[in-house]
Amino acid sequence: MKAFNKIFFGILFVAVAGTTFVSAQSRHYSSRSIGMGGGGTAYVDGYHANFINPANLMINSTKRRPKRSLGLVGGVGLRTGGSLINLDVYSEYFTTGLTIEGQVAENMLNDLFGGSDQNLTRDFSTAVSIVPFGFSNRGKKSAVSLASRVRVTKDFNINRGFAALGVYGLDPEQFGSQTPVNFSFGATAFSEISLGYSRELLSLPDLLFAKNVKLYVGVAPKYLMGHFNSSIDFNSTLLMQQRQVGNEQVTESIIHDFEYSLNSMGVLAQDLRAYEAAYNLDNSVELDSYLVNESEYAGVYATGFGLDMGATLEMDISGVPIIDGFFGKKKTLRVSMAITDIGKLSFDDTPTSLTASGRFEFSGAGNEDDDIGDFYNQLADSLQQDVYGDFDAEDRDPLVYELPAMYNFGASLTMGKLTTSVDLGFGFNESGTNAKNAALNLGLEYRFLGLVPLRFGTRMGGYSSTVYSAGAGIDLNFLELSFGASVVGKDKENGGSVATAFSGLVLRF
Repeated sequence: MKAFNKIFFGILFVAVAGTTFVSAQSRHYSSRSIGMGGGGTAYVDGYHANFINPANLMINSTKRRPKRSLGLVGGVGLRTGGSLINLDVYSEYFTTGLTIEGQVAENMLNDLFGGSDQNLTRDFSTAVSIVPFGFSNRGKKSAVSLASRVRVTKDFNINRGFAALGVYGLDPEQFGSQTPVNFSFGATAFSEISLGYSRELLSLPDLLFAKNVKLYVGVAPKYLMGHFNSSIDFNSTLLMQQRQVGNEQVTESIIHDFEYSLNSMGVLAQDLRAYEAAYNLDNSVELDSYLVNESEYAGVYATGFGLDMGATLEMDISGVPIIDGFFGKKKTLRVSMAITDIGKLSFDDTPTSLTASGRFEFSGAGNEDDDIGDFYNQLADSLQQDVYGDFDAEDRDPLVYELPAMYNFGASLTMGKLTTSVDLGFGFNESGTNAKNAALNLGLEYRFLGLVPLRFGTRMGGYSSTVYSAGAGIDLNFLELSFGASVVGKDKENGGSVATAFSGLVLRF
């Protein structure tokens, strides 16, 4: 088993070498918005509004917020989701005492991939977002803000054959015919400095059933700094041949046709080029000797500009008899729209493409006296050193990363201590955890005793099955510490999603 682990993870070595230090996110989440289902277009205020809807820099979402907000590590969010994250399947097969072999293993792969076709694929994406610093100031007619954000994304895709290799290992019964074993992986890390501005564009004392109608518009240009970009696309087939030795079937050979390309840049690309040059002179050199500390791969390798913008229509509808008097007489309706994450990064510092292709044939266990452990150890060493490590490096066009742009609509209704919301979002692309299909978010917040927010929500559509979320904390208006989390209820058909966010330390004055 130890030898097989070397083989299995040896297949991934190029991706790991290029991306181990990274672990952004389509719609930006605060602890409040993720607890309320992941929306926020019409109610997220303060410096977080820069990334969701800059027009909301002008709103006072609870009517009790001081004018200024200061966040120190003012928001941390993590989200992962996709068709490969199937908690229903994992729970069924890994928490019930089953032994994952034979027909049980086959059933698990069928449930996870939706069939027995070896080319079926599943994927997942991970997004991490940190707001190290944020500040906003709301005036009577205009508001400004400054916020920084660091984002990291990972995207991973495998086919059923690759998963079968992980489940069965090098089992000749499973790979007795030519089987595709494919995966792809990509990672990007970047940071941004966002300057937000919002102002009151229109004010009307009365409009039909509404009073004190105000229209706010906002824009938040941002300076982008790209720290890392790397991706790998690996395609192969695997065939294991056996022959009779004495009374047993013994693996005679493994035939592995493969083709991969790895795109990278910066210090990592330079290290891989140095390894290639050394390998061409002496194929006994090891890749690890040419890779520096992972933290040194993070620099500033790309710069660019992005934009978030939006508009919010706010009105007092206290005269409309909606659950009159129960939660509070004051009723504020907001209707908003926003476009977020417009922009892209071009990584043009030593952009490099590493490619390799060919056929690997390995024979061993020639007679009954051969040690099968030695066979697999030799195989692992050959794969890592002679096959996957023998690549060609060449210059390529800059690596371009498009920000996960979204078009968002939202509405919120605040009635005293109760806020309800609805959001509808569309992704412009499928970058990171973005999805082009629509996502509907519903949220509710009740401020118990006015200072303990209790939040609940759901998201339908987007990149996974239906999500349910909740959050809580303490919000004293001048100080906030809160968290939110979400998880898929049933994910067997469309995959799962898990997300969490923490407010950090937020001071208001």
